[in-house]
Amino acid sequence: MRPPDAYGCRVTQDARGANRRIAGVVLAVVAAAAVLAVWWFFVTTPTGQRLDEVAYEGSRIGRSRLDSTAQQVLAVVSVPFLVLVIAVAGGLALLRRRWRHAVAVAVVVAGANLSTQILKYDLLDRPDHGISETVDNSMPSGHTTVAATVAAAALIVAPPRWRWLAALLGAVYAGGTGVATMIGGWHRASDVVAAVLVVAAWLLVALVVLGPGADDTGRVAPQWVRRADTATRAFLLVVGIGAGLAALLSMLITTQGDGGARLERLIAYGGASVGVVAVTCLTAVVALWLAAPRPRSAPPARR
Repeated sequence: MRPPDAYGCRVTQDARGANRRIAGVVLAVVAAAAVLAVWWFFVTTPTGQRLDEVAYEGSRIGRSRLDSTAQQVLAVVSVPFLVLVIAVAGGLALLRRRWRHAVAVAVVVAGANLSTQILKYDLLDRPDHGISETVDNSMPSGHTTVAATVAAAALIVAPPRWRWLAALLGAVYAGGTGVATMIGGWHRASDVVAAVLVVAAWLLVALVVLGPGADDTGRVAPQWVRRADTATRAFLLVVGIGAGLAALLSMLITTQGDGGARLERLIAYGGASVGVVAVTCLTAVVALWLAAPRPRSAPPARR
């Protein structure tokens, strides 16, 4: 029979795993609902359109100096690049004999990118409130979706001991690509945020199905991995909350003016950019939490 202490530890771990999966499902639904909430406020309401438009006009400031760098980032994003990502990520998963992870990569990448295209061209529209010259819907951002799915694929196939690094680098890449689309004037901030949330919803569902990871030998992760994981989550959480508060402050300031002054447009653009950073970091925190390695079980008592 299993010793009482080991049995109790196993029951506790199973309960925590079940609670984590339930929370993951709830958060995936929240992410999907947030896409619609972002669209409703920033696209369908005059106030939201105005906030988005002032920030969009602010992106013209300094574009001549930053556009070349942004174009280099965006030039990488393409259909062949996405196919390559699926092939490499799926191949790595298969080499590690992680068949479910290979399927998860394909589902997340295909599902998120198809969802973006369907939402943009078939489901979401942009009412004309006379605020902007562009009346065609551009939400969610396709380029940001591709970049975020690359980050999601890396998190899925990374060995559990390196998921903290994959999450950190993925957040930087996805957020950087989103901001690059804003610098180039390709998308508004709401388009980028919606794209990140679309990918987050698919990724969270995949992580719920896959469950917390053990390493290739089936053993739980060592202590240093859990420390690195915890430190990364704490860092992303602090940055995400700080950036979110700065974005909210920027929105409040922008609503007080008419958006005509250069400083107002710059504040709105800066707030929109850190808003993208906030959403990217916070979704990465949640994904990393769901994929966190299991804590080490207490060794069975000697008999």
